[in-house]
Amino acid sequence: MDNMIRFLLSGVTFAVLDFLWLGLLMPAFYRRNLAHLARMDGESLAPIWPVAALVYPVLALGITVFVVNRARTPLEALAYGALFGLVSYGLYDLTNHATLRDWPAVLTMVDIMWGVVICGATAWIVASLTK
Repeated sequence: MDNMIRFLLSGVTFAVLDFLWLGLLMPAFYRRNLAHLARMDGESLAPIWPVAALVYPVLALGITVFVVNRARTPLEALAYGALFGLVSYGLYDLTNHATLRDWPAVLTMVDIMWGVVICGATAWIVASLTK
């Protein structure tokens, strides 16, 4: 049961933080840097939402299994979560940067930084609430 609670808290926390980042703080940045590559509906990004939604349980699973369950303290969860974000987002962004003709370098840097922050923060919050 503890794992299910951690998994659900990870998913909700991650989704809320990502909504704040993508939906409120940085939508113009992502639109400006991805519009030439992305699915668009007018001026808005228009991903295939059911597929995009699968990202959240996958990342929540990784944060739960590889970070929160292994961390002894919330501070350790923060550090390992940040590392998990660096690896996860780094793999995605560096692969895109290396293989997609018009992938912007600034997007690679900002998105990896966001991965470090969101995964670290999510792990810290979940560990703080459950340990």
